[in-house]
Amino acid sequence: MELLPTPKQRKTGRPRVNKEALLCGILQVLVLDIPWSKIFDCDCSYSSCYRYFKEIQRRGVFHLVLEALAEDKTDITECALDTDTTTSFRFKKGTGWDGKHKKIGTKISLITDKDGLPADMEINRGNKHDLTFVPKHLENTKGKRKKVLNLDKGYTSAKLRRNLRCSGTKINMETRKSDYTRKRGPKFKFDEDKYKVRFKVERCFAWLDNFRRLRLRREFNLAMFKAFVYLAIIIILIRN
Repeated sequence: MELLPTPKQRKTGRPRVNKEALLCGILQVLVLDIPWSKIFDCDCSYSSCYRYFKEIQRRGVFHLVLEALAEDKTDITECALDTDTTTSFRFKKGTGWDGKHKKIGTKISLITDKDGLPADMEINRGNKHDLTFVPKHLENTKGKRKKVLNLDKGYTSAKLRRNLRCSGTKINMETRKSDYTRKRGPKFKFDEDKYKVRFKVERCFAWLDNFRRLRLRREFNLAMFKAFVYLAIIIILIRN
């Protein structure tokens, strides 16, 4: 709450609405997926809630809050990474055809710790390959020790595994029959016990689906949809 901006009272004009009332209206939209104009009485107008949410998104406050909470509550020494596609209308920005799930949507990528708590989030078009998210997550979590990174077969890449092994990160994943296998030197090993951590990423996506606003992207502006995802992740971290 301390990181969120507080509406300032001017010398003239009507009294400013308190921050708690504004957040109450925003959470109604996120959790119940109701239009802004249909929010229940929370001692402020729906337009005030929308303007406050838009201002927080413009300042990038949600990203700062997520970084602060992830630093305090997550340990990605053993982590997992996966993506999920949110069904979307055919907007011009941020949408694409996801051939795996057979739908048009926006792809959300999460990196979580061994307890399934999200430490970083990225969003892109639905037609983007999962591998394109890995460098962004590594850059966002730069400076944090990552010993084991659990991935599924969709991230198969010998180049990625070599590069991360040189930096001290072991990729734990099953190999496909067509995957590259070395004739000499150390082989890519698979640890089934540590791989059990990866299913908790799916649980984290299930937590996100509990927020009805995230089941279907209705926001034309990609930044506004991203702000809702940030807010949902922040709530998950606070609850746990």
